[in-house]
Amino acid sequence: MNLLLSCATLLLMIAAAGSCDKPSKSDMWLRIPLPDSAGATLRDVAACDGRWLAVGGKDGAPAAWRGPSAGASPPGTAANGASAVKLAFTPLPGSFYGPLQQIGSVACATGRVAMLGAVPGGAHGNPRVSTWRLDGDVMRENAAPFETYGGDEAVDVNRVEAGRAGFAIAGNRTSGAAAWFSADGKTFMLTEKSDTTTVARDVVPLPDGRWMVVGGSAIRGSADQEPAAWIATVQPPTDLPAVIWRAADPPASTGYNELQRAVRYGDDVIAAGIRGTRFATWRWHAGTWSAQDPYDEGDPGGVRSLAAVGSHLVLVGNGLWIDGRRQATPATPVAVAGTGNVLLMVTADGLWRATLP
Repeated sequence: MNLLLSCATLLLMIAAAGSCDKPSKSDMWLRIPLPDSAGATLRDVAACDGRWLAVGGKDGAPAAWRGPSAGASPPGTAANGASAVKLAFTPLPGSFYGPLQQIGSVACATGRVAMLGAVPGGAHGNPRVSTWRLDGDVMRENAAPFETYGGDEAVDVNRVEAGRAGFAIAGNRTSGAAAWFSADGKTFMLTEKSDTTTVARDVVPLPDGRWMVVGGSAIRGSADQEPAAWIATVQPPTDLPAVIWRAADPPASTGYNELQRAVRYGDDVIAAGIRGTRFATWRWHAGTWSAQDPYDEGDPGGVRSLAAVGSHLVLVGNGLWIDGRRQATPATPVAVAGTGNVLLMVTADGLWRATLP
């Protein structure tokens, strides 16, 4: 009897030890507290210059938080939210939609910050879009003609990105892929590809100051689509055309293909999207694309966010994926960003961090 009890006890101890060796889904994650964030919905996160920014909306108004030093620091330090501040928003005088917008995208570089906000409006409920720029500790709404982002030719305005040359936004018009460029984050210039078979989903800065716009190109008479990319060169103000688009497409492949998010990886670009029904990545190195092996899964919603974190590639789409492997998270991931080996993740109700090896 004693022997049986001893064996049972030993087995329980072994099982317990085994369970201790297997971390729970929350072990790698540390929640970063955000002041006055109860009821907020977060939509994007960015990191640059030793700071992070988390954005979204709260109580029917734009909302954003900023914190210092997103590097690996022990709990309780500024990196974990002790010094996080909620930014103020100042709409344009007389702006009706600005005070109601939700911030869906944020980008920062070299001390400058730009945000993209929108709210449904008008008779048809189409998005009313504004850009915002950081001025001190205040986000200020930028003035723009209605047709810059809206009007009869508007389709969508997707994401803002930052680089040494300023800011860029990817989106679409009825004429096809489009992009908006700004040197100061205040005034954005619309430029269109003028090819109705094309779509633009994201934009990423290149090391030389140019931009790469990524998306897809439909095959006429077919449900298939090829992956597409363009290098956009913003000309000096006196030169025409204002922006030169040059095709830089990945190799064509059969079925449905689309580049949906892109990030810099050193001097390379890694794009992620859909190939057939699965997530896939493509790498641009020294001017040449190569297709990587697709993931085991995909999702009709596609790739929602992408970040390079140290040597790792982190993807959000039907969950969180690190280097092609699904990773458990404390809540459904919305967007990710990286600084050094620190992964920042926003869920609808919070900001989280994890340190990757």
